Amino acid sequence: MIKRFVCKIAFLGALWSGIMGTNTLAAAPSLDTSTGMPNPIVVYKTYDEAANAAGFNPLYLPKLSGYTCNYISLIEKKTIDLGFQKQGDVNKNLRIRTALKDDFTDDDISGAYSVAWEPQIIDNVKVYVGKINRNTYAAHWKQGKYLFSANAKGVSQLEFKLLLSDGLVDLSNHYFD
Repeated sequence: MIKRFVCKIAFLGALWSGIMGTNTLAAAPSLDTSTGMPNPIVVYKTYDEAANAAGFNPLYLPKLSGYTCNYISLIEKKTIDLGFQKQGDVNKNLRIRTALKDDFTDDDISGAYSVAWEPQIIDNVKVYVGKINRNTYAAHWKQGKYLFSANAKGVSQLEFKLLLSDGLVDLSNHYFD
């Protein structure tokens, strides 16, 4: 019943767009089957699809790091969430989020709650780093008009610090303003 309702809404929206003379048809939002509410997360198959939908290129960890991207989504049409897995080790996972800073966006896009954030300076960037639990860490920072976060599971504190200093913060410092 809900799916038919959403389809009718999408049809009426398309009809209205046609009447108003616009050429763009919006897709019906996907539904969370457990709640029947629109799902704020849209999964994409490629980096380019997500970047085009968001209107910006997100921070990406190159394969040289030993991690491979295995998940790409856009949250609420404004935060790109990339999932990575360490090559040869299914227990080491990393999530990287990128968003454009606006007046309505909190600086912390990590999704980690109840974390004691410790400010650190990495490559002249103030980065907030926190330990979620054993071998699980999170960080968030700003660079120019962008917000970033990284959450890592299955890594040591030193591995996480190196991912930030030799990878993510360094890349954001050089390629985002």
